[in-house]
Amino acid sequence: MLTKDAERILDEELIKLFIKGDMRAFDDIYAFFNPKLYRFIFSLVKTEEDTEDLVHEVFVKVWENRKSLRKYAAFESYLFTIAYNTTVNFLKSRVKSSQYIEYIKSVQVAVCDAPYVDEVNNDEINEKLWSLIEMMPTRQREVFKMKHFQNYSYKEIAEILNISINTVENHMVKSHKFLKERFGESYLLILLFIHLFL
Repeated sequence: MLTKDAERILDEELIKLFIKGDMRAFDDIYAFFNPKLYRFIFSLVKTEEDTEDLVHEVFVKVWENRKSLRKYAAFESYLFTIAYNTTVNFLKSRVKSSQYIEYIKSVQVAVCDAPYVDEVNNDEINEKLWSLIEMMPTRQREVFKMKHFQNYSYKEIAEILNISINTVENHMVKSHKFLKERFGESYLLILLFIHLFL
C-alpha cells in the first residue's frame, strides 16, 4: 500500500524502481492510478468490459515502455497520454460499427460521414490537440486537463484548485471556444476524441 505522502505525489524513487523493472513498484503504481484511469476510460467507452480491457492494455504499454520515461515528475501525464491514445485508437476502430454510431447519436455528438472519418490522421489530430492545449493559459489548461483527461467533476476541480465552480465553468467555456476556433468544422470530431461530449 502507498503511504499518505505517496497518495499525494508519487515518490521519485518509486518511479525509478518501476523503470528498473521492480514489480512491487509497479503494483503500487497500479493500485494508485487504476481507479482514476478506470473512471477516465469508462467515461469514454461506456462499457465495463471494454474499460477493463483498455486499462489492462494501458498498464501493459506503460510497463513495456517504462525505460522511455525520463522525467519522473511527469509520470501521471505520461500515463494519461498513453491512456488517451489507446482509447482514441479503440474508439476510431469502432466508428464504422452501426452500434457505435447509435451510441454517438445517444450522446448528441454529430459525427461526419464515414469516409471523412476514415481519412482522419489520428497522429496529426493528437499532435495538434496537445500543441493547442499547451498554448492555453496555465490555469485554463490545468482545468481542461483535469476535466477531460482525469475526469474530475467541476466541483472536484474547484475544491482541488481552491477556485469557484463558476470559475471552472468559465475556464472550460474559454478552452472549448479556443479549440473550436482553431479546428473549425472538424471540431465535433475532435470532441469525439477528447471526451465524446461537451
